[in-house]
Amino acid sequence: MIKRILIIILIGATIGASGQLSLPTFEVGAGLALRHTEGFYIPRFSMAGHKIFKGLGLYMTYEQRNNVPFADDFNADGNYQRYLIGPTLYVNPNIYVYGGISPFGPYGLGGDGGFGKVRKEIGFAYVFKPFTLHAGYSNWVGFTTGVGYQFGGASGTEMSFQSKSRRSKPASSGMAEKTESLRVDTVFITKEVVKEVIKEVPMESVREVTKEVVLESALTLLFNLNSTEYSSATAVRVESELAALRAKYPNSKLLIVGNTDESGSATYNYNLGLMRAQKVANYLMSKTGLGEENIIIRSDGKVRPQSSDKDQNRRVDVYIMLDN
Repeated sequence: MIKRILIIILIGATIGASGQLSLPTFEVGAGLALRHTEGFYIPRFSMAGHKIFKGLGLYMTYEQRNNVPFADDFNADGNYQRYLIGPTLYVNPNIYVYGGISPFGPYGLGGDGGFGKVRKEIGFAYVFKPFTLHAGYSNWVGFTTGVGYQFGGASGTEMSFQSKSRRSKPASSGMAEKTESLRVDTVFITKEVVKEVIKEVPMESVREVTKEVVLESALTLLFNLNSTEYSSATAVRVESELAALRAKYPNSKLLIVGNTDESGSATYNYNLGLMRAQKVANYLMSKTGLGEENIIIRSDGKVRPQSSDKDQNRRVDVYIMLDN
């Protein structure tokens, strides 16, 4: 039975991941059903795949208490075992709600007791990543509580954005001192940008460049797969190179462009590229004192691969904006 439920969760997560509407976040947890109607508490274990389809996910809770007497002990072995499965829904970045039933067995749909005896529960969880706190209510066992641990998924929260101008042709790769003409997108930074951005970037600030600009390639930073974390090779040099860039061009405007490899949908990769660019911008503003008026961020997503090696395409390109 447990194997069947795990397969359901994994299939759902796989479907969501393949659609690339959002990268699933997984959660494991433990807790208690505080008081069964027959007077005993029950340990609970849970697992979930969140944001499989936008804000929707899937969870499963399993309860077991051994060596307790209870009225409906069909096997007469003193082992109380129940499980529930159902959806989760994020209502904001810090709260999700959940609700489930037992689909199989004597306390599931189609059981001898009818729908009245089907195990059901509702609840909500408060998220302070990577941990969650759960509070709920389930028939037969009353109030439930627990804690969870989340992992996987994209770093930071989801982002909303708009882009008015069309993407231009690929830029040159590497650190070469090469100039080219690219059109800069308009980017609207909203309240759902990466968490650490909120205090550093004024909400709803708009930057727009309507003329053609000349860009000089200055720096390329590589990132891990499906992540805003730097690759190991980049991580050891990123701070010194960004500091050197700031010192070399103290008054220049920078264009920071996020890129991804070619796997996944255009929407998912545009979001990921924008988060990568925002991370670099955050560092330059908070650690080097570069003013936000001197930074423009953009995402080219997966449309500008520079190599057959996907590792080289998970990158942020930093350009110096030159006067015509």
